[in-house]
Amino acid sequence: MNDSPYGYKSASRAIQLGRAAFFGSATADLPQRQSEELRRDDLIPQFGYVGNDYAGVRVLLLGINPGNGPKGAVSRSPTDARMMPTISAFAANTTKDNFLLAQAAQKIECQTWHVWRRHCAEIFGAGGLSLEQIAYSNCLPWRSGSDSNFDDAVAANAAHLYALPLIEELAPTVVIAVGKRAADVLRLGGRPTKHLIVWNRAQAATAPVLQERRTAAEQIFRLVGKHS
Repeated sequence: MNDSPYGYKSASRAIQLGRAAFFGSATADLPQRQSEELRRDDLIPQFGYVGNDYAGVRVLLLGINPGNGPKGAVSRSPTDARMMPTISAFAANTTKDNFLLAQAAQKIECQTWHVWRRHCAEIFGAGGLSLEQIAYSNCLPWRSGSDSNFDDAVAANAAHLYALPLIEELAPTVVIAVGKRAADVLRLGGRPTKHLIVWNRAQAATAPVLQERRTAAEQIFRLVGKHS
């Protein structure tokens, strides 16, 4: 019987492989930082969370990669100050208890993220979903100096080494790529993702963008709304 928490296997494996397996070296494409504390944080992957009621609906939201925070920051943001100690503890000692503590911290903090307030809340509404019914992670679990514009070779590594193994582990009925870049990462993995819905997170809410979101919302409701 497998008693590992959802996501634990994929997260532990990514830590074991290390940043160099994704980027070519541990220091490639790191953000430029003003403090040693932030530089240490950027060497640690972030894995999101799985809600307590995930098994009943099985909706996985996949972003691109963790945000870098304010430009020119010299210390942790309030969110990182609350979240990173537990994530660092799990990276240093990959026990299941440490993983659950890191997930719990990320579940609280993710609700403050810009992408969450602007897009994830709308996705929840489209499917009639709650925070506890979904899992949220990023295709690439590391921050990068290039933000979401990391090299396609890195994207392919992210798909093979983390995103696709996570999908296999969580066995979602629906995968929602929060942004076209997230969908690109999955496609670079070269393996079709069943029931993949792409949410357009473009900054400019033009008529075509809004139409894409309406279409995606209809798909989400059709596939999962009736189960929530």
